[in-house]
Amino acid sequence: MDRIPVSDQQPTAPVPSPPQSTTMRESLATPWAPLQFATYRSFWIAGLVSNLGTWMHETGAQWLMTSLDGSPQMVAAVRTVMTIPVFVLALPAGVWADRIDRRRWLLGTQTILTITAVGMTVLAATELMTPTVLLLLTAAMGIGMVLNQPAWQSMTPELVPPALIPAAVSIGSFSFNLARTVGPALAGFLIAQFDVWVAFALNACSFLAVIAVLYRWQPSPHRASVPGTSFASELQQGLATAMAVVEVRHTLIRLFCFSLPASVLWSLLALVATEKLEFAERGFGLSLALVGSGAVAGAWVITYLRARFSSEQILLTVQCVYGTLCVMVGVSDSRFLLLPVLILIGCCWMSVMTTLNATAQVFLPRHIRARGMAAYLMAFALGTAVGSVVWGWVARWTSLDGAYLLAGFSMLLVAALSRQLPLGDLRRPREQ
Repeated sequence: MDRIPVSDQQPTAPVPSPPQSTTMRESLATPWAPLQFATYRSFWIAGLVSNLGTWMHETGAQWLMTSLDGSPQMVAAVRTVMTIPVFVLALPAGVWADRIDRRRWLLGTQTILTITAVGMTVLAATELMTPTVLLLLTAAMGIGMVLNQPAWQSMTPELVPPALIPAAVSIGSFSFNLARTVGPALAGFLIAQFDVWVAFALNACSFLAVIAVLYRWQPSPHRASVPGTSFASELQQGLATAMAVVEVRHTLIRLFCFSLPASVLWSLLALVATEKLEFAERGFGLSLALVGSGAVAGAWVITYLRARFSSEQILLTVQCVYGTLCVMVGVSDSRFLLLPVLILIGCCWMSVMTTLNATAQVFLPRHIRARGMAAYLMAFALGTAVGSVVWGWVARWTSLDGAYLLAGFSMLLVAALSRQLPLGDLRRPREQ
């Protein structure tokens, strides 16, 4: 692959110019302001389509496994094989995305995902799918997603001006959570009306939409690796450079500390649906929809809040509310109380995640941005994995209520201590 010679001066992405009639404060206060830039708008639409396909695929894969091998272990394994690659490949994926032209890298990962989805479509349609093959192809899908994610997240600052990066991250999260809310329901309808292969086929088509946008994208020149620099050296140097940026280092620490107690929501939500809400199996889907709708709302309102309050004020308030809501789940069995609590906790979750994600993208130097976002994914995955194990253990040896109470008080403690790790002001981002 052709390399662009390295100069002493770091190349910077051309910054789009917003319409002259839009002031900076108006841009920051408008959630949809990034969509006025045609390139970002194209990627946002393609990302929404792709996210819908991804959630339809996951729903279809889990449903197909229930018909091939309905044991709880095999059904749970579908999700497991999609998440394991995060721990193994996230950091290497960040290095590769920084070493190689980002557009070409994304075209490659999207092609892998498309081929995998097409293969699953054909095997499902011809009834040749087996449990082992399903897990292998699902693992391949997970690998493709992990290879894609650091590069995908790191390109946001190349599509909008620095002041609009937080808003771009917010509406990107809005897209993801809208798809998570709609995708499973749409997949269920299509599977019932046609067959599971339709969900896989639409997922393959969704990747083609992303590929089409990537082909039209003309990014700024890529900073190549220094000739002779080893992979391990670039990995070490990239992480060292990212950790040397105070705002990034604090973001990673705070993300890990937040996800530890916050993971109680996802790890024990099924038990809340069945034991507290008494919704039985279908109640889990409803609970996910409530949390997802709250997350959509959180991605919507966070831009308004960010225009008026600092990141520290937002995070302190939202984390305290999150902890209080967890305590409420631990002390109440009332549906009338818990249903709105699930919506609010989803809103709080997304408000924290978009703020931390935007901070990482704003303050990471461009030439190591993919590696920095890979470290971000690792911190989140590690915190969530460790937290899920901890809260599962606590619930087993005490009770479901005890796990939520301990997680809630832990979140309040994290909120108080996190103020010692300032993040910087997203309302006045510095140029990279």
